[in-house]
Amino acid sequence: MSQPLHSPTNDAFAAPVPPLDEISTQYVTLAFWLEKHIPGAIDGYMGPVDLRERVDSAPTPEPSEMLAHADALIAAIEGADLPPTRVDYLLAQARGMQTMCRKLTGEELSYVEEVQSYFDVDPVKTPESAYDEAIAALDDALPGDGTIAERMIAYRQGFEIPVAQAQGTVRRIIDEVRARTVAFVPTFTGDESVELAFVQDKPWSGYNWYLGNLQSLIEINTDLPIKANALLDLMCHEGYPGHHTEHSLKEHLLYREQGYGEHSILLINTPECVISEGIATLAQSVIFRPGEAEAWQTSQLFAELGITSDPARDGQIAQAQRTLRSVGGNAALLLHQEGASEDDVVAYLQAYNLSTETEARHRLRFLTDPLWRAYVFTYHVGRDLLDAWLEREDEEGESLTDDARWTRRQTRFRELLETQVTPSAIASEIL
Repeated sequence: MSQPLHSPTNDAFAAPVPPLDEISTQYVTLAFWLEKHIPGAIDGYMGPVDLRERVDSAPTPEPSEMLAHADALIAAIEGADLPPTRVDYLLAQARGMQTMCRKLTGEELSYVEEVQSYFDVDPVKTPESAYDEAIAALDDALPGDGTIAERMIAYRQGFEIPVAQAQGTVRRIIDEVRARTVAFVPTFTGDESVELAFVQDKPWSGYNWYLGNLQSLIEINTDLPIKANALLDLMCHEGYPGHHTEHSLKEHLLYREQGYGEHSILLINTPECVISEGIATLAQSVIFRPGEAEAWQTSQLFAELGITSDPARDGQIAQAQRTLRSVGGNAALLLHQEGASEDDVVAYLQAYNLSTETEARHRLRFLTDPLWRAYVFTYHVGRDLLDAWLEREDEEGESLTDDARWTRRQTRFRELLETQVTPSAIASEIL
């Protein structure tokens, strides 16, 4: 599951790697200790190499010592003379790491408490009635004969393409979404780049490994068939204006320019993941207006791939499927909180995700992985939270044109890409 920590290789930044202040040093040190106990806890590191080498060469503290360090870090942050938004961000992140330390010491947490403590959100179960409504909408939109599940599976299979075709298709998509991103994020320069790799034996469908200095490696999992209609959203999610864009901007603007050393490192199972996955799951909706993505795919991709498609129908299906994004969260609560068997969870995923047993068992692998089992809530909770924030009204009863609302959405999204924010802070501005 873990990826070797990469050193930045791009010379896009002329300035040397900035040193870390005392709090950032303690923050990063704790993160590297956690990585020794929990491989994969660090998703990327762009900070001073000597700090990493010093921590790696020293004995690893016991979990009880790490917990004491986390407690001291939180106290130091609370007493520091720092901007309030930075204190809020650091505290939320440090509490996530504190929770990892608590678990390492053997403290037992309920699954709900684990998710809350890691991510600064509440893991609320979605009523199955919402899924029933979405599936009814799919029943109306899906072509063909048979049960809804059979038609959904057949619909997805109609978009399957071989890896060789996917490689060229992804490159075309990257060119398009990069151009659309640069158009509304002028601070995102042309010095960045992404590499692509097709991999196997992973619990996820795609992953962005941020390498530092505006470079990312995006891996696409071929354990399951590649579907052409999923690639646009995947490249927006992992690349533009999703993970690659956010990580590049925050490394550049927050760490390199302002010296915020907490952005020299990317951590799994902390509140930053809710913001990051919320950004990524909304990425396509910020560079393609409603209905535009389906039309672009049909005209620019599917025709060359020999795929027959109806953009209006595809849009209806995609809209209904968005409601089903939270099925994985419900399945995780069934498994970890309510004690359901793995077979029952697979059946639940098949029923509400309208997926094959193979697909459901692949999803189960993610839900049972020790590193990722709580992570499933970052996607739909992050998306719903940030979307509500993007669309909130500035004043009661305001009336905006579609163009003005679109511009405001992109402006607010850019703020998410470039600034420190926590799930609680976002939630407080929606209420």
